[in-house]
Amino acid sequence: MFWTFIVLGIVMWLLQGLLNIYQLKKFNKELKNLRQSGRVAIGKARGRFKAGCLLLLCIDDDCKIITGKKLQGVTSFARFKDFNELNGYYLPEITEKDCQNFDKQTSSAILSAVEEYKQYTKQQKEASTCIENASQ
Repeated sequence: MFWTFIVLGIVMWLLQGLLNIYQLKKFNKELKNLRQSGRVAIGKARGRFKAGCLLLLCIDDDCKIITGKKLQGVTSFARFKDFNELNGYYLPEITEKDCQNFDKQTSSAILSAVEEYKQYTKQQKEASTCIENASQ
């Protein structure tokens, strides 16, 4: 009886790994499709006991949101859905007030995407400053 539980645990662990690989492939496919249209900001909100949220926001050269995809669910079978509620918004200027109409996880993912984008642009500016200083 004891060995049955051990074998069952190992099978469950392997199944979880396979489902995680499946979900990662779906993420990479969606990311690749969105990157063909422009740059992509990624926001995430983890959920321990409720559904987490992963948000992909495609932006143009002016940082306006073109389109978005949202993955929200508890299982590995959750699928990306269109998320066009923020189309036309200027990404760096999105605030908590703009996120009031969304659930808590989606709001957290949106604000996470904004913060990640701001950090990325700050790093890019610092890197270009370093390169300019080195060439002088």
